Parts: sequence; C-alpha cells; structure tokens
Amino acid sequence: MKPLLLTLISFLAVTTGLLAQPLSQKLDEYLTSAHQMDQFTGVALVAQKGNTLLHKAYGLSNAARQTPNDTITRFPILSITKTFTSTVILLLQEQGKLSVHNKLTTYFPDFPKGDSITIDHLLTHTSGLFDYMSLIDEEDSAIVCHPVGKQQVVDFFKNRPLAFKPGATFAYCNSGYFLLGLVIEKVTGKPYEHAVQEMIFKPLGMAHSGFDYLNLPASARAQGYDTLTTTYQSPYPHFDSTVAYAAGAMYSTAGDLYRWGRAVATRQLLSADSWKQAFIPRLNNYGYGWMTGRHLKRHYVGHDGGYPGFMSSFVYYPDDDITIILLKNSGHYGESLTPTGMALTAILLKKPYSNWQQRTEINLPETALQPYVGRYRVDPKIVPDRILTVSLENGKLFVQATDEPRIELFAQSEDSFFLKAFNEQWLFQRDRKGQVTKAVVHGNGIDVTVRKLPLTPQTAP
Repeated sequence: MKPLLLTLISFLAVTTGLLAQPLSQKLDEYLTSAHQMDQFTGVALVAQKGNTLLHKAYGLSNAARQTPNDTITRFPILSITKTFTSTVILLLQEQGKLSVHNKLTTYFPDFPKGDSITIDHLLTHTSGLFDYMSLIDEEDSAIVCHPVGKQQVVDFFKNRPLAFKPGATFAYCNSGYFLLGLVIEKVTGKPYEHAVQEMIFKPLGMAHSGFDYLNLPASARAQGYDTLTTTYQSPYPHFDSTVAYAAGAMYSTAGDLYRWGRAVATRQLLSADSWKQAFIPRLNNYGYGWMTGRHLKRHYVGHDGGYPGFMSSFVYYPDDDITIILLKNSGHYGESLTPTGMALTAILLKKPYSNWQQRTEINLPETALQPYVGRYRVDPKIVPDRILTVSLENGKLFVQATDEPRIELFAQSEDSFFLKAFNEQWLFQRDRKGQVTKAVVHGNGIDVTVRKLPLTPQTAP
C-alpha cells in the first residue's frame, strides 16, 4: 500500500501532441497507445468543469475468460481508501465526538507509547509506527487472502519500537490508518465499513462501492495481474478486505469515484474549514489523508494506491476543476500511474505530451554498461537535493531514487536508454575523453539534466 508517486518521474518530459484534435479524442488516443504498449488496462474517467470528457474501459478484466473491462467494473482502490477514512475522522471531529489532537491512549489505554501518538500523527504518517503492510507478499497469500482478526493485525505491529519520535518526520504507514478505523468504531459504536457507508457512500449515491472485494460476483470485479500483456498473464492473489481495512480495503468504480470527486470539488459533507484542514500540506506535502503537490504549475490534491495486481489514482486540480481517475488491474511495485496522469493533465492544459510508442531493446555487454554506473544529481532548479543512483547487476542497468524502488534501464542504443513503465528516455552524454558526465532525461514536457558526481572513497566500487 505504499504510494507509488515516484520522485524520479515528477519531472518527466514529452513531445508535442496535435492540438487541433478534440480533447476527448486526444485523451482516448493517449490511453489507447498506453494500452497497446501494455501500460494501461482498466478504466479511466477524465472530467473538467463538471463535464465528463472521457469515461472508457480498456483491455480485459479477466484474461482467462477473455472478459473485457467495463465502465461499471469494480476495482480495489487501495490507498485511496485513506481519503475516506480521514473524511470520517474530520466529520466526527465536527460532531464533537473526537479531536485530531486526542492521544492514542484515549482509545487504547495500554498501547505502547500511545500517550505520545495523536490522531494527527496517524493521519499524516508521522507516528513512527511500524508499517505492517510492508512485510506482506505473495508468500503470505494463504493467510491474507482470508479474513483476519483486527487484534491479530494490531498485535503484529503494536510492540515494535517506534522508528522515530512522533511528529519528527514522515514515513508512510498503513498501521496508523488501521488504528484510525478502530478509533472510528469506538467513537461511533459501528463497524468502520458501516460508518463509511452511512456518512459518505449513501449521501453521495456511491452505490457501486464497498469493502468485501473477494466476495463480489466474478462478473462484477476485475482480476488483478502482476503482469498482463498480450503474450503473458500472471494473476496475483488479492488480500482479504480485513487485512487492509481502513488503510486500503475499498473497492469502487470510476463513476462512483467521480461522485466523490464532485463532493471534493464542491466541498460537500465537510465544512469549508475541515476541507481546508484536510488539504493543508504537512511533512512530505501530505495532508489529512491527501497527497498534495504541483504539476505544470498547477496545484493538485489526490491519492494513489498500489499493490501487486492493481493500481489506482485519483487527482483533482482545484484551480482548473480537473478530475482524473485511473483504475488499473495490473502492475507491481516499481510501476506507477503517475506518468499516465501527468500526460492526461498536459492534454487538458494544452501542454506538450507524447503518446506511448514501441521501443526496441538491444543487449549491451557489461563492459559497455559499466561507464554509466554512478550517482547523478538532478538539476536543483527542478528538484533540490535529489540524487539518483545508476547501478549494474547481473548484466542489467538500474536507476533508483532515495527510498524508492529501483527501475530497470533498457538500452535502445549506446548512450540511449528507456524506462518501459514510464515513457521516459535517458540520453547519456560524454566528454571529449569519452567519459560519461551527465544524462538528459526526456519524458513529459521538460528535458531534465542529471549530472554524474565524481567518485568518493565511500562511493568507489
């Protein structure tokens, strides 16, 4: 459930599209090109100023049955669930039933270090708690694909030492949102799922949203795939809703999420002050259940979700009243819907973009790849203090930003590489002596230069 907004791709660049085409046609052509390159299979909804410009399904919901995705196909929305959990917390605060400043011991008197952890810390990922979801993998499917008890989950992380003093730093943590679901149950006297249903789903008419994804009829839900291409399909077992709970157990449709988007846009359910409180960027630009940031000089709020088999993205640009919803039934860690969302935004704002295209990979020997290995500093005008590490392992070249998954670089020619999942090219450059000194990263409208740093005793091979 780690958010998949990689710093590496926040400054991608692209070439110009044909601006004479209608927006809806350009949006569809871009997503069709992404689907043809095995980069998008699912449902997309794009709207501006209350008008739906595109609401369309792409690819298969079940490869074995050759069942196509449909606009009413349900998908797990994963960590987008956090935006709903945080909204219920703020609703309860408006009702005077809790405060974001309440300590964890108010609800769990014996919770270790609970007197130093507040609801605010849980909402903003600054609690220091161990993230229980970080250890769940396919090998655990025999356990997590079946219902688990809430206390069983809490016991898994409650006695682990805090990673830092609460409030000191940001570390994405599903454990905090799991506890927020339990707080909601204690305050309302109802199951968390019922509270969300009564306080959000029913008022907004979100009739196709819920929590128990695995028990939906097979015809109503998408199958998730770690890999889904025209030549290879690898289904991935999805966890039971009790595992992710208030941190990421919701399922929905793009249409229902657009109802949620209009509630966000028109400030429904919560007061104006509470919505403002939700969107104030704290550490790492994270608010109360919402990611915040800027793209193409436009402010946005939203959230992503990712777990092998499914990916999701909800982004809202308030100044332009743009909503972009992407639900995908394939993917794994190291992939992201961010490039797709960024390109769709560029189309709407009439900025440069490029459709996905076929690139041919070639094999280069390790001796040819070794010169690219090293640490590269991103142009500080784009991203301050950002270092990217290019490494070589078993004949393959990888790039990795700090605290992010590494991503393979594929050779297109000597000094020219590409990232399959991000529609991005790396063009390495050399000095007169033939030494690699920098690279130009080309992908969503801006060419970004990353300069190779000199070796130090600590970084020398």
